[in-house]
Amino acid sequence: MHPASPFPLPPGAGPAATAAALARALTARGLSGIYIAADVRVGLVSVTATVTAWTDGRQIWCNCGGRHYAWPAAGIDTAASALAALARPAPGT
Repeated sequence: MHPASPFPLPPGAGPAATAAALARALTARGLSGIYIAADVRVGLVSVTATVTAWTDGRQIWCNCGGRHYAWPAAGIDTAASALAALARPAPGT
């Protein structure tokens, strides 16, 4: 059993709440300079110049390096870990 997320979303959370929780989870992973914006339909989290995540409150997704990634919004920790890995440069670059 996994411990409860330190960034839980309330049931039916919208894009703004999801984007804010994702930004907090990314900050907890050592990332800074994160920008968020949201309206009633979609939120975005600008992680780095090359990594931007989008959310509709139910799902989080990102296109990076020609690949599409998606996570359920309830999986904030999983999404944040994956996005943090995408945001960090590969060794030797």
